[in-house]
Amino acid sequence: MLADGSLEFADPALSYGFEARMSAAITRKLSVDGGITKVLNAYYRGGPQRIYLDSAPRFTANAALTLADWRGWSGSLRMRGINSYRLDGADPSIRAAGHVVFDTAFNRDVTDQIALNVAVDNLLNRNYWEVQNYFTSQIAGQGPADRIHG
Repeated sequence: MLADGSLEFADPALSYGFEARMSAAITRKLSVDGGITKVLNAYYRGGPQRIYLDSAPRFTANAALTLADWRGWSGSLRMRGINSYRLDGADPSIRAAGHVVFDTAFNRDVTDQIALNVAVDNLLNRNYWEVQNYFTSQIAGQGPADRIHG
């Protein structure tokens, strides 16, 4: 983040960790799948000293229960989540909120030309933010104002 509060792409970064995915058929028409990603370390490449990336989640997960062509119906129940993460490299107490959100979708072909589709994102009406930033706001010609976390 630049001093004026604007965001700009930075130098190339390097990260490492692991990812695990699985998928399993419970029956011919019902399956479960999911995955997790864990970033162990992330930093900018180059330079005389290592600068660590801190404004990104280190753990994400997803899972789904999928129904395929059961009496003409298909659908899924999906979960997605991220953990809390730092927003300020200097102050570890300022963190973005993690979240877990559930989505569902069902569909059925009514005729060859008509399909019924119903989908609900954020099924449990969870309050969450997809993107969170933290920076000092400054009006041109004036000093820094309060910090903004949103």
